Amino acid sequence: MDKEKPNEPSTVDEILRKIEEKTDTGEYLYRGEPEHYCEDPYYGKVSSKLYRDFLERADFDVEAEHFDIEVVQEAMLSAARRFFRKTVQDFEILAEIQHYGGKTNLIDFTTDYLIALFMICDREESLSKDGRIILQEKELIDRYIAEPYEPINRVIAQKSVFVRHPDGFIFPNEDDVISIPADLKKPIRKHLERYHDVSAERVYNDLHGFIKNQDVHLEACVDFYMGAAEAQKGDSENG
Repeated sequence: MDKEKPNEPSTVDEILRKIEEKTDTGEYLYRGEPEHYCEDPYYGKVSSKLYRDFLERADFDVEAEHFDIEVVQEAMLSAARRFFRKTVQDFEILAEIQHYGGKTNLIDFTTDYLIALFMICDREESLSKDGRIILQEKELIDRYIAEPYEPINRVIAQKSVFVRHPDGFIFPNEDDVISIPADLKKPIRKHLERYHDVSAERVYNDLHGFIKNQDVHLEACVDFYMGAAEAQKGDSENG
């Protein structure tokens, strides 16, 4: 945790209270990110996966090249359409690609800040890094907001709203970003599961979510099978 920021929340309750105080002033969308992304080349931008892919390329300057991300996305859509058996709206294709880990110019937000907090704490590889939650005032980006017509299970569970900005990113106001210290990520995750029923099983509630957490299920199945086998052999203690 940054010792030079005494006003930053330092407990789970303080974080929740700060979010609630902020959102009492208007209608907000939320986005949780496991890191701050303040260094070069991000500089605090909240960006789409497709934009970040070009931003991180050493041989490409998105500003010098007058980059038009929508042209790239249209080319990607043309290639993706042939993988769908029925006629599907372009935005539905993008939403499905987005939620199965693909790269699009959609930026995930949610209408539920508890879901956003979970996204900050979900990745084991980022637990040692400070994260951030972005509280985006809805009316400031209203014209870029889009919602799928036939949302898939995961979109519904995550209460997702997509922002499709023609630049590929937005700059959040500094006052709308709350830092989440690394040492609070695990306590937040436990709090969400215990008091709000927000867990991986609920947030990733489809077959892809099962695959993502298959090792956890496998361990439980192995334990159950071994216990049953021991019981069948008459070893009641180990069973």
